[in-house]
Amino acid sequence: MRDHDLRESLLAVGQLQPALEYEGQLLDGRRRSAIFTELGRRLDVRVCITLQEACSLLWANSHAERAVLLAQRDGATSVLELARLCGATPSAIAVVLQAHRPKKSRKAQTREAVEARRGSSRMVRRVITFEPELLELAKVAAKNTNANLAQVVRDAVWKVVRFLPGAPRHQPRRVQAQSGARRRAG
Repeated sequence: MRDHDLRESLLAVGQLQPALEYEGQLLDGRRRSAIFTELGRRLDVRVCITLQEACSLLWANSHAERAVLLAQRDGATSVLELARLCGATPSAIAVVLQAHRPKKSRKAQTREAVEARRGSSRMVRRVITFEPELLELAKVAAKNTNANLAQVVRDAVWKVVRFLPGAPRHQPRRVQAQSGARRRAG
């Protein structure tokens, strides 16, 4: 909404929701504050005491990006932490993070496309996507067992795969990539 339209709405209807303040900073309602100052009126402000209150109110007022940025600014890093602070699901947080992910440069996109067509000499890995909650839990499990994420996932898959008909009874040692000469000869 443009400032002119907002001014007309505030004159006609008045303030519907209080502005939000956290740690002395106005999080929501800056434009309303400026207009109310010009009109000589008092702006109703809700002061948020905790980070969780501030983030969840921003999220509820359709300012999801601001809520996530505020939580990240104060140190929240994992999707589960962000979801708890914003009062949202981890999937909703993942959507916001994905939408605001930095875009790759044109040069990087071109380089990736050329390598894909050429058949890059680097080992090609298949990407498996997980639900955000499952990925966070797998990271915690890896940290608690002093393993890396790939190892935790590989071990979990082998626990299921070993019961398939024809599958090896024991998890084989990690297979190393073949050298180029062996692949061509074989």
